Order: sequence, then structure tokens, then C-alpha cells
Amino acid sequence: MLFERKLWPVLKKDLLKNKQALVLTGPRRVGKTTTLQWLLAQIDSDNKCFLDLENISDRAIFELADYNDIIINLAQKYNLQTKKKMYIAIDEIQFLPNISSVIKYLYDHYDLKFILSGSSSYYLKNHFTESLSGRKFLYELLPLTFAEYLIFAGEKYTLPARDVYTVPHKFNEPAFLALQKHYQDYINFGGYPSVTLATSNEEKLRELSEIYSAYINIDVQTLADFRSSKDLRRLIELLAVRIGNRININELSTVSGLARATIENYLAFLEQTYLLRTIPVESGSPEVRQRKARKLYFVDNGIAHLNADLSSGQKFENSIACQLANLPVRLSYYENKDGEIDFILRTPPGAKKLRSVAIEAKETPTSADLTTLQIRAKRLGLANYYLVGREKSKRFSAYLWGGEM
Repeated sequence: MLFERKLWPVLKKDLLKNKQALVLTGPRRVGKTTTLQWLLAQIDSDNKCFLDLENISDRAIFELADYNDIIINLAQKYNLQTKKKMYIAIDEIQFLPNISSVIKYLYDHYDLKFILSGSSSYYLKNHFTESLSGRKFLYELLPLTFAEYLIFAGEKYTLPARDVYTVPHKFNEPAFLALQKHYQDYINFGGYPSVTLATSNEEKLRELSEIYSAYINIDVQTLADFRSSKDLRRLIELLAVRIGNRININELSTVSGLARATIENYLAFLEQTYLLRTIPVESGSPEVRQRKARKLYFVDNGIAHLNADLSSGQKFENSIACQLANLPVRLSYYENKDGEIDFILRTPPGAKKLRSVAIEAKETPTSADLTTLQIRAKRLGLANYYLVGREKSKRFSAYLWGGEM
């Protein structure tokens, strides 16, 4: 059975209305290949083909010295008509370093629409930005949101739509009672589609292990030239126990025995290949945002769970960070000598209306937590703020249940 992702209608609109290449990036095994195949199926034309650059024979087509020969080979292999508009989907483009120059040439000389995917945000965002300026639209496909998780899990209860900037009025007890078990699974095992579809905890853990092993054995080996994958794996374990904390390079260097520069290179790679996510401190000064330590999260709770025995609070906060990552917001955190705010959300650049809200994640929120958040939010000039909770509080209900985030 094919389950539709929230991003699909957006991608379909882009696919059918614009000439620019559609570029999809995201973690391994998150559903990019399925998405490319679904997009091809939406095209009312037989003049299309799908290639996977992890396949050596497909990769060889794009290694021809004369780029015009590439089209000739594609036309012969897939019965494409070069006089008509062609639709070419290419999966795992990070396996071919010069693919951007090939795509640029073919884009400029033929009537075609490229649909591309890859697992390295650094390669796609930076290299493609330089070589395909004005010729692409870039999207990220991440692990499932909780609403998507419910669809994959076969749950028919539908969560009400909500605006993330709007302060909730009351804890949604009916949703909590109906979906509590699903939400516990989501927090414990994350949002990879194959993990969600697994029918037992043992099978979920096996799927997660396979996904993580593929990341280490394929993505790391293909995209990096690190001398020791053992050092990288050890660093990942050290980072997992620090979820929700500011990154301290000196401390990591002391504990791991690795040089600061090595750790910084590893961190950049882990974020650019969708294992980690970091968010900056809230500040109007770009210099302060660059200088202050960023807060650390994992892109998926299940992968974090494999690498460390996390506290219940860490898993909950990380799941909120994962859910927020799927929203079109600017995300930061606030810190002062008397405390911090987990998440500050602001509308992205170019938004018609500037909006903002402060959010604090508490497993079982209290009225005292709300008062503290109110004081800190006012220091930032934020009128909107609310708590997000995991459990039902006996005497307090002025907070949002985490499943509704």
C-alpha cells in the first residue's frame, strides 16, 4: 500500500507547472525513491524514465565524455523521444560528483524536466546552488511527522489542524487517550517509514539498525574521506547523550581524544548528511549567532535511541524538534543566566506577516512552568508562548499535547 506524504502535493504542483529541476534531499530510507516514482506516475506522458545512480550501469550513462551522447543513450535504452518533452528522474545523485554539470548542460540544450534526489544536503545545497542557479527548486523530505505516522500506522483518528503560532487553549484529552500508545512508539522509535510499518518492537529495532548501518557503510564511505569510522561512531554515541544541550567542542575533544578541528569536521558532516540537527541561539546579531554554541538534536528519535540510553525528557524534546523541523519556520533557542527557552519560532524571511512564539517542552507541565516561560518570553518581547507536554497533568491543562505539534 502506498501512503501519501504531506510534501507530495507541493512537489506535484512544482512538477507540472515549472521547468526548473525538482531536487529532493533528505536522510537515507526516508522515502525519496518512492517519492520520485510517485511523481513520475503523476505525469501524463510515456516520455519518461527512472535511473538509480547507486546502480553502476545507470551511473555509467552519465559518465560519458560527450553530454549529447547521454541523451542518445537514454533515448535508446528507455525509448525516449528527444523532440518531445522528456521527464528524467535520477535517484542517489550524490554517487556522481560531476552530475550537476551534466544536468546544467542537458537542461540548457534539451526540453526536459529533471526530478532528482540525494542524501547529502551539503552537496545538493552548496554545489548545486553554484552550478544550477535559477534552474532548480530544492525540497527536503524528512522522517514522518506524527500526523503522517498515524496514517502509516493505520490509525483513523485525525488530529485537528492547528497554527503553530497560536497559543492552545486546553490540553486535548480525547486525542491523548486515543493516540497515547502511538505517540509513545513515535517518541521511542522515530519516524522512518519502514520502522513505523514494522509490527513489533524487535522488528522496529532491526529496521533501525539496518538504516544506521547503511548510513555508516554507504553514506560515510561514499561521501567522506575520514580515516576512522570507529572514531565517528564513538563521537555519535557521545553526541546522543547530549541531546537538548549546547555543543561543547572542548568537552567533546577531552572525552573523545579527538582534535577540535576533527570534531568540527565530523559535526558538519553529520548535519549535512541528516544524522544530526543543530539550532542557533536567539539573537538579532549574526555575529552572536555564529559565536554562541548551537543546541544539538538528532534528525530521528529511533537513530538516537540506538546510540544512547536517553532519558524520557531527552526523547520527548528531541521528538518536538523533529516535528518542528517539518514546518516552514526559523528555529532558535534562548538562553540567559537564569535559564533558557527550548524553541523560538519565527516566520521565515519573505513572509507576508511577521509572527513569533516561544515554546517550552515539559513532560508533565505545571502552572509554575508556564509562569517561568511567560517571564522569559517577555524579556524577548514575545507576546505568544506556550508549553508542550507529553503526559496528562492532574491539575493543569493550559498546554498543548505533544502529539498535536
